[in-house]
Amino acid sequence: MKNNFIKISLLALATIFTTSCSDDDLTGHSTKEPSSPTLSVALDFANSQTLVEEETTYGFTVSISEPQIVAVRVYLEQTGGDATDGEDFSFPHSVTIPAGSTSVSDVIAIHADDLIEETETATIKIGTGFESNVSAVNEQIVTFSIENLVEGDLMIGLSWEASEMTTDNSGVEIDATDLADLRLLVTDVPYTQILGGADGGSFESFTISSDSDDGEYYIVSDFYDAVDISRELNLTLTLDQVGVINGNTYTFSNALSTDFLCVDNYFILGKVTKTGGSYTFEEVGTNNFASQLKSWGGIDSVDALGPEGGYPSHVTTQVDCEGKLIYGLNREWMQTTWGESIQTEGTVYYTVDESGNVTIPSQYIFTTLYSGALYDYTVSGTGILDESVTPATLTINYELDQEGFSPSQWLYTNGYSDTTYFAASLVLEE
Repeated sequence: MKNNFIKISLLALATIFTTSCSDDDLTGHSTKEPSSPTLSVALDFANSQTLVEEETTYGFTVSISEPQIVAVRVYLEQTGGDATDGEDFSFPHSVTIPAGSTSVSDVIAIHADDLIEETETATIKIGTGFESNVSAVNEQIVTFSIENLVEGDLMIGLSWEASEMTTDNSGVEIDATDLADLRLLVTDVPYTQILGGADGGSFESFTISSDSDDGEYYIVSDFYDAVDISRELNLTLTLDQVGVINGNTYTFSNALSTDFLCVDNYFILGKVTKTGGSYTFEEVGTNNFASQLKSWGGIDSVDALGPEGGYPSHVTTQVDCEGKLIYGLNREWMQTTWGESIQTEGTVYYTVDESGNVTIPSQYIFTTLYSGALYDYTVSGTGILDESVTPATLTINYELDQEGFSPSQWLYTNGYSDTTYFAASLVLEE
């Protein structure tokens, strides 16, 4: 009996020893492989937030590149702002990724109170660099601008992003607010009189107060500055009113282009109508600069041929902020599309009667060189001058006529203040 007891005890001890020295690292490997993973932070929201002070949460997830045999603790800290932790907002000062796991999620909470205060801010760093058992910490810094609205106030928020990822020469993604600095404007009629707005160093917000006059307010965005990288920008508009409008969001894709940093390149997001303490919103979604581009016809068919293989029937032309031609019926267009180079140009004269009717009598416009031969062109047309809009618009349906070929029909639409790129000069004959 004694010997049996000793054997059983030794077997139990061996089992205990084997279990306590297991090499299971919770990853499926049979041997522990100590490592130093990278740590990254993903947000469920944009880094910069402007919001109404109310009970709400913002989620985030902290991840490591591979599971560990010990828990990894990640730290958070408030690095700036005048909002009070525990009163205006709260956040976990650390989160723990359990052993064998690769991520953990938590939230930053914004709190409401009954005090009417000035706008408060809070900047929080997720991943402070004091974490153990990690080789690199790709932290996130988030900023909250907490607005205290009174009943009848409407807060307008503007944020933006590039339509495609934009990186610097080192391959690091450029933040949206570094790529472009936009203004948020409130005007009476689109861009006619600026009633108010915001132009800070990040995403923008502006509040139409409860004591503002009733009426229509247009929400407009334009450029303060942008880096020299060609990008289309997507705009996001948010509206908040205490107890009535809760974070209504509107998105406008490819609304502005960094190619044109001029006063004409502005985007009308929408119209707010204020009646007492009530607001209604109507989307507009119009880029002023794009809508004013000069147009020859309605489609861009540069490489297309007209009837029976003749001339193209339409072409779209564009101008830059100074009204200089980027693309259109000029020397370069004649050369690249028709294979003809303009040798000489004349001046085209038109008349306008009291009703705004435009007439271009048949007259010489230019001479081209093609396969060693010179060809003279004439132009004639009719149209309308509309001076009820600003700038006045000159629209002409006209024909280009080259001897031996059927006339080609064209459409010319332009702001009346700039008519110098009608192939040759287009001048009003008094």
